[in-house]
Amino acid sequence: TRVRIPSRTEEMHRLTENVYKTIMEQFNPSLRNFIAMGKNYEKALAGVTYAAKGYFDALVKMGELASESQGSKELGDVLFQMAEVHRQIQNQLEEMLKSFHNELLTQLEQKVELDARYLSAALKKYQTEQRSKGDALDKCQAELKKLRKKSQGSKNPQKYSDKELQYIDAISSKQGELENYVSDGYKTALTEERRRFCFLVGKQCAVAKNSAAYHSKGKELLAQKLPLWQQACADPNKIPERAVQLMQQVPSNGSVLPSALSASKSSLVISDPIPGAKPLPVPPELAPFVG
Repeated sequence: TRVRIPSRTEEMHRLTENVYKTIMEQFNPSLRNFIAMGKNYEKALAGVTYAAKGYFDALVKMGELASESQGSKELGDVLFQMAEVHRQIQNQLEEMLKSFHNELLTQLEQKVELDARYLSAALKKYQTEQRSKGDALDKCQAELKKLRKKSQGSKNPQKYSDKELQYIDAISSKQGELENYVSDGYKTALTEERRRFCFLVGKQCAVAKNSAAYHSKGKELLAQKLPLWQQACADPNKIPERAVQLMQQVPSNGSVLPSALSASKSSLVISDPIPGAKPLPVPPELAPFVG
């Protein structure tokens, strides 16, 4: 019968196979699901960037409207600044989105497809070599068993003693080779598993770095501008000085500005139409009475 391999070696062999199977049957499918969820996230972020452009274009339009007013011109400038600051923040978000796509999703997707074939070949190679070393040990043990049977039936068993010692030494050597191979195989399997998790964490770190830059840039820009924006809208009832000066040029009776009056009184009388005004349409039934 075969000399029993130490339980520690058998247990380590099972652990080695389980590590490879866990990567192939659990890690890689989970990674594929992670990539699919990442694509959904990327699509949602792309939708945000598209909506943001429309949102801040509309904010610019509001700024243009305010800038045409004597009373709210500076608020138009504030709205323009808001749109520009958020455009810069949005550009940073788009850079983060590019990083998310190029440094994470694309590389993970390429790796997971190649990985399945690589791991299958690595596990098969390990199992083949482990079986080969186990078979060599079995063969050596079987030869020793035959030799001992011959020795027991011989009238001179001493002549087999040297040969028996050689087989015992060979068995010890082959058993050591098997144990070392299984031990190294387990270490290799754990390294393969760790390398994959490290790769994932490393790529996620690259995304996190870009995310940090995005938030840092946004915070920096907003911290510079926000106090000024808040100050601009702090008093809705305050009329700008330019508008006050304009009102002071208008007499209390509501007539036209002196400059406009002096320029026009030499050529206009009160019954004359306002220059550039369009005449009102005449109803058909009154047409005969109109000279």
